Amino acid sequence: MTVPNVTHDWGVLKETVVGRVIDFTFPAELSAGVPASLGFLPERTRQNMPRWAGKLWSQADPEGYERCVGQVEGLVGFLTARGVGVHRPRALTDSELNLYDGGFSMQTFVRDPMIVIGDRVIEAALRLPARFKERFGLRPVIEEAEGRGARCSVMPPPAPVAVADLPTATGPFLEGGDVLPMGRDILVGTGTAASDVAGAQWLERLLGDGYRVHQVPLSDRVIHLDDGLTTVREGLAVVCREQFTDGLPAPVADWELIDVSLHDAVNLLAGNSLVLAPGEMLVDERLTDLAEALTARDVTVHTLPYDAVTPFAGGFRCSHHPLVRELTG
Repeated sequence: MTVPNVTHDWGVLKETVVGRVIDFTFPAELSAGVPASLGFLPERTRQNMPRWAGKLWSQADPEGYERCVGQVEGLVGFLTARGVGVHRPRALTDSELNLYDGGFSMQTFVRDPMIVIGDRVIEAALRLPARFKERFGLRPVIEEAEGRGARCSVMPPPAPVAVADLPTATGPFLEGGDVLPMGRDILVGTGTAASDVAGAQWLERLLGDGYRVHQVPLSDRVIHLDDGLTTVREGLAVVCREQFTDGLPAPVADWELIDVSLHDAVNLLAGNSLVLAPGEMLVDERLTDLAEALTARDVTVHTLPYDAVTPFAGGFRCSHHPLVRELTG
C-alpha cells in the first residue's frame, strides 16, 4: 500500500478525496440578509440566499442542486477514467448534520477540513461553525490513511461563534484551502474569513525545522489562498494579485505569472483549478481566456463544467484533497 504523501501542489495526482453534494438547509436567519462576514461569497449567491433561507437546497434551487450533483460526479468520473484513485467522505448522520446551525453543512469542499503535507494528514480547524461537522465524514479516510503509514494529527477544535463575529473570532484556525505545499516551503493564507496567524503558527510548530511556513495575508474579499493562486508547475503560476494585501508570496514572486482578476477569482474561482501533473490542468470551461493563456505556455488543459459548484465559493481545487502526488523529473 502506498503511504499518503504530498510534497508539491503540482505533483502528479495519483490518489485523492473528492467531495459529495448533500441537500442541506439554508439557515433561516439569512432571510434578513447575508452578513458582511460572508462577503467572500460570489455576488449572485449573496443575492439569492435571503430568498432561499430556511429551505432545502433542492427546494430553493432544484435545477442548481441537480446540476451541482452532476458536475461533482462528473469530476469523479473524469479522475477515475485517468486512473486516479478516488475516495469519498461518508454521508453525515442526522445527529452530525444537526450539530451547529441545524441542518446546514456541505461536504463538497473536502480541501478545507483536512491537510496533507508530506506523510502527515491533519484534521483541520475550520472557522465557520457550520462546517465543523465535515470532519466526521472524512474520518474514515483519515483512519485508512493512518493504517497505511500516514502520521495523523488533529488540531484543537475551535469554539463556535456567531457568523457575524467570525472576523474577530480567536482560533487557531487552519483550513486546507489556505495551505499550499511547495516542497519545504509551505504557503499559508491568513485573514479574517478562514485561517489565521495562530493557525499558521500551529502548523509551523507541528512541521518543525525542516519546513519554512510563509504566512500570506489575504484580502477579506476572498476566503482562501487558493481562490487566486494555482501553481501549475515549478516556475509558472496563476495568480490574483489583488487578493494579496502584502504583495505576492516570496516563493512565487519571480515566477512567470498568469493574472486573473479579483472579480473572476471570487465569482468564477479562476485561481482554483485542479493540477493533474506538472503542466497539466483541469479548468472550468467558462475560463476560456485562462485556458488560452495556459495553452500558450505549453500547458495541457482539460475543461469541465463547474458553474453550479462555484456559487458556494469553491472550485476544482476545493473539491478534492490529494492523498498521493508524485513529483517527476
